[in-house]
Amino acid sequence: MRSKASVEHKGVVEKISDSVIRVGFVSHSACSGCHARGACSLSDVENKYVDIKNEGGSYLPGDPVDIILEQKQGFMALWLGYILPLLVMLAALLIVVAITGREGLAGIIAVLILMPYYVLLYLFRNKVKEKFEFKIRKSA
Repeated sequence: MRSKASVEHKGVVEKISDSVIRVGFVSHSACSGCHARGACSLSDVENKYVDIKNEGGSYLPGDPVDIILEQKQGFMALWLGYILPLLVMLAALLIVVAITGREGLAGIIAVLILMPYYVLLYLFRNKVKEKFEFKIRKSA
């Protein structure tokens, strides 16, 4: 089941229904492994949950599992969440500066243009969610 190009996280089965298995996992920020994290307010640990299609496995609440996502799907999430909005913001910045010549206004519009982008992403979240397929397996 393991693909050579996948992203895995350790998690715990939280609850199970006929169609969905909810798995909780701990998300660490990039700086959570830093030796100075105790003195820094940037280190962040957050509990997250993912719903995975129940394909009839024998899972029970509390079971340790691995959550698996194909690497190309991870790149799509990166594209939608970070890269595309950055390109939209840069395009807005350059267009407004070229038209008006006012850098302050361009900066404000470039930041504000992200609001409709993320609102649209939120409105189409179910469509986007269909593109991501998480797999689950029992941890060793």
